[in-house]
Amino acid sequence: MKKIIFTLILLVGFSTTNFSQNKKMMEKMKEKATELVEKLNNEIKAGDETLALSEAQKTKVMDIQTERLMELRKLGKSASKEDKKAMNKKYFQKIFKEVLTKEQLKARRKAKKDE
Repeated sequence: MKKIIFTLILLVGFSTTNFSQNKKMMEKMKEKATELVEKLNNEIKAGDETLALSEAQKTKVMDIQTERLMELRKLGKSASKEDKKAMNKKYFQKIFKEVLTKEQLKARRKAKKDE
């Protein structure tokens, strides 16, 4: 009986630790995604202040960036540069074609060109 109780306590402890680590990882990913959204917004605003991202666009870009970061984490360090590059390209195309307007893309390109 003591062995069963001890085993159950260990299992509960391990599952709690794992849950808390996953929660921290998700918080870090959301922080990083927020930074990337702000960076994109600043690039667009540098080209034309009036074309800043709307709240809906920020949310969509943040979701896509979070998804991209999770995918990168799944690939791991053993993945080749080409695999990571192809995966990043897929997500960035999604942002640039589905979320941003043509005017925002032009403003971003203009700001990049002026740098």
